Amino acid sequence: MASERVHLPVCDDTAAMLPVMQARWVSELLAGDAVPREPNATCDDCAMLPPPGEAPVGGHWFNPGTRCCTYLPELANFLVGGSLEDVEHPDGISSVRARMAEGVAVTPMGLLQGEDFRARYDGSAETFGRSESLLCPHYDDGRCTVRRHRESTCATWFCKHTRGAVHKAFWNRLHQLLRTAERDLARHCAVELGVPVEGLAMMHPMYAVDGSLRAHDVVPTDRPDDPSLYARLWGPWAGREEAYYRACYAIVAPMSWADVLAASGSELRALAPVVRHALGVTRDESMPARVRLGGLNVVSLSADHVRVQGYSFLDPLDLPRKLFDVLHHFDGRPLVEAIATASAAAGEPVPEGAVRMLIDFGVLRAV
Repeated sequence: MASERVHLPVCDDTAAMLPVMQARWVSELLAGDAVPREPNATCDDCAMLPPPGEAPVGGHWFNPGTRCCTYLPELANFLVGGSLEDVEHPDGISSVRARMAEGVAVTPMGLLQGEDFRARYDGSAETFGRSESLLCPHYDDGRCTVRRHRESTCATWFCKHTRGAVHKAFWNRLHQLLRTAERDLARHCAVELGVPVEGLAMMHPMYAVDGSLRAHDVVPTDRPDDPSLYARLWGPWAGREEAYYRACYAIVAPMSWADVLAASGSELRALAPVVRHALGVTRDESMPARVRLGGLNVVSLSADHVRVQGYSFLDPLDLPRKLFDVLHHFDGRPLVEAIATASAAAGEPVPEGAVRMLIDFGVLRAV
């Protein structure tokens, strides 16, 4: 059955790009400025699946049964609560409850990753987007059942970026900020709702000098064998986990960005201007004075076109063979001179826009 092509991030409205609460916070953080559009990262008609009838060669393709959802999101307590309160999306409620019923990494901080998943997940090209054993429990026939309350990793990840590495850098910075906010707010909720000190200690284990966990510090990432351990982790909320997560959502849902900053630490306050700066970089289309070839891998070639991989194996570029054959002229000499020399060698002008794209995608790099 042919699916309808739906470009989820189709407008300049931040609310269309991010989950409900995060969209409001980011809009306030950026004073209404829009986040970058990524119209090439289509979801309902997955951009990472080979076209019908075409062999999956010359690049990296996803498994149609998993798409990019080969990841277990760590849902902060208030995001779990948001999904449980979202009666318009019962599939999300069901998927969250099923995950809670498994009892793996169900903590006052939220639904975390258990040791089994962490041991199996490597994010490699061989498994990411392909391994059915890593399929997200919130995935349902190409849809995310908790999309309105998804966490920062899923919310800021795109398989393809309009300006390549330039946009990816912004989304990585935004992920860093939102991930910090999620953790800070989850701790804030745990304290506000009376999680006992022993539970707080288990969620903030001691580390040895080499960075490893100290053996005697219990980290309840999987279902504890000892029921008393679970009781000490949850305190008065043991057996009332749904009510706890809903209470977390009630605390966080009304928060403005100023409220989030007030409930968080200095790391989040430091990241706020960093994200604003990264957004400014996405709007800078000035050309460097000199460039040279960067990290370029040839994925496939024909008489007319060459598919090359720059900043990401998921987002290759298809270049005309004439352009590819003259890239060696971009060798650190002044850019104007390099374009003129390459144009003469190609027998036709090399557009400045094409050079800008090659820089954005990491095929050419400023020197």
